[in-house]
Amino acid sequence: MTVLKGIANFCLIVITAFAVLVSIAFVYYHFFVDDTTTGVNNIDNQVGLDIREILKSDELTEEEKDELKDRYFLEVNYFSNDKHNGIQLQELKLNYFTSYRLTSADYRSTGMQYIGGYKGLPLDTWDGNSEVKFLNPFGSNDRYYGTSDTSVKIANDYVDKSFNYYDYTLDVNWNGVTDENGSIATELTRKTEFVIKIDDRAFAIKLDKYVDKDVGDVRNVFGIGWKIGEKYNRYYYTYGSLFQSCMQAVKTNSAGYGDYYITVDLSSLFSIKEYDKETGKYKTDNVTDIIKTYSVLKFHYDENGARSSSQSMFGIIDNNSKYDLVEDKIDTSYWQERITYNLDCNSKLNGKDLFIYRYSDVYGGYFVSLSMDAKKLFAEMPRTKVKVEFTLDAGGERNIVGLDYNALENVELDTLTVKSKYEITFYLLDDSLTDTNLQTLKRSDCVMLDVMENAINGEYSEVVI
Repeated sequence: MTVLKGIANFCLIVITAFAVLVSIAFVYYHFFVDDTTTGVNNIDNQVGLDIREILKSDELTEEEKDELKDRYFLEVNYFSNDKHNGIQLQELKLNYFTSYRLTSADYRSTGMQYIGGYKGLPLDTWDGNSEVKFLNPFGSNDRYYGTSDTSVKIANDYVDKSFNYYDYTLDVNWNGVTDENGSIATELTRKTEFVIKIDDRAFAIKLDKYVDKDVGDVRNVFGIGWKIGEKYNRYYYTYGSLFQSCMQAVKTNSAGYGDYYITVDLSSLFSIKEYDKETGKYKTDNVTDIIKTYSVLKFHYDENGARSSSQSMFGIIDNNSKYDLVEDKIDTSYWQERITYNLDCNSKLNGKDLFIYRYSDVYGGYFVSLSMDAKKLFAEMPRTKVKVEFTLDAGGERNIVGLDYNALENVELDTLTVKSKYEITFYLLDDSLTDTNLQTLKRSDCVMLDVMENAINGEYSEVVI
């Protein structure tokens, strides 16, 4: 009996020692051994595989060959208007293929165009347990509340109406987006997949990433923080996020104005899948722990403002391919500084409204801004003065709640008047009055101004009327 008890004690000691060794090994492996695998996707030129043979032709000049080879997934055209001689123009084009064959016959491009400096207008949604938001790196106040299913649908279907969208096929750019149901354009949503080339292989790339930020309650127990609950904020990225990030990269580049190439990290925005020739489907990587995706971004950055549709990479500005063609050139030499334009919501130019409107569900009304044609006209007559007056309760078709982003930017403005008979808040969004040299801002005593930090960059007098 004593012998059996000794054997049992010995076995217990061995098992305990083994368990301790296993625990030590697990702790060491967990904290000190990194066995994650990292995959890297480098998105270089998006030139068709058949172009290689064409490039061997002696009939092509070196310039023609360089042009054929100069095709990349991301391309930016940015006229900053730092010289105040035109309009600020921001453009992003995505170059891709329509099939896994990756030939020049499968070329297609889709682009986004913004007049001014894009600030981002994402939506916020709520699904009950987690806060679901469109992520804009520079912030936004627009919100939408709905059920979980509604939130996901909104996230996947969301298209920012702030942009003009263009497609490029067969050497022609065009806009197939309409206000009615149905469109023949490529929609830039989180559901959209593009076929691209990596190492001469076909991949599908989709902007469908999001980030969760934990906001669960934290309790302090014996000096250790323990998270209670699973509540988190979920931020969905959109093509507005991509657009704004690309413009920020171009604007802050160390080389300054000119034509350059940079490599950007798309890992946080896009997921990527390789085409499987055997199954005819795009397969998800289930082996690699971390997938990094880098892409070449080609850009043109200009200190001038855009004045002609030919300066656009699409050959179109605000859906007008003849933006630069004005039949009657206005001679501004005889205008004197005392000539003043008085504008209101009903003012027109060549039969078209001078002001354009963007509806906001959040604010329950329209943000207003001067049309590009009007800005161009006043840019050609720099010695004139402009006075703008808004009557907020005039019983019109639109409920105006404020000035939109870049609404009157770069327009020489003498007086802005906001009238109302009722208490109301009038919002001045970022850059709405930048570089206007506004002299006087008049408002009714029942009008409260909500001015964003970067709405105006000059001194002016405020008068209550």
